[in-house]
Amino acid sequence: MAVFYTDLSRTFGTRLGQGTSRDTVIATAIVAVTTAMIDNTDDVITLFRVPRGAVVTAARIAATDMDTNASPTLAFNVGDAGSATRLFAASAVGQAGTFSTAMQPTALLYKYTADTLIQAAVSAVAATGAAGTLTFVLEYFVDPEFVTTGLTATTTA
Repeated sequence: MAVFYTDLSRTFGTRLGQGTSRDTVIATAIVAVTTAMIDNTDDVITLFRVPRGAVVTAARIAATDMDTNASPTLAFNVGDAGSATRLFAASAVGQAGTFSTAMQPTALLYKYTADTLIQAAVSAVAATGAAGTLTFVLEYFVDPEFVTTGLTATTTA
């Protein structure tokens, strides 16, 4: 397994600010992917860090065709150290150059309790790998006090 770092994921790199509480932050990583980055299961591409209190509202993943085989197999997980598939599980966007917003249902309103590195990992290697581009966008707001438990409804005003 190899780990590949982007400028935004290094500990000394730029961390996107939170803005005013509850302002939407749109973190974006556009990564030039070589065949060496997708030739082993669990190769990791670190994308960027999100701050403590980040609450996920949406995610998108896109890629160019990085598996040129007639029966492509390339798939990516996107998540963090706590769950490699927290945001996307076995996304096939790199098989034919597609785009997806189908994040994991449990990712919606997931709150990060510490500064966290977001990473993409190869869950299935390419049958015939090709260099390409992986694009990942994460939308979130920052509110360390946000509570993710459901509200209780009553008939009392």
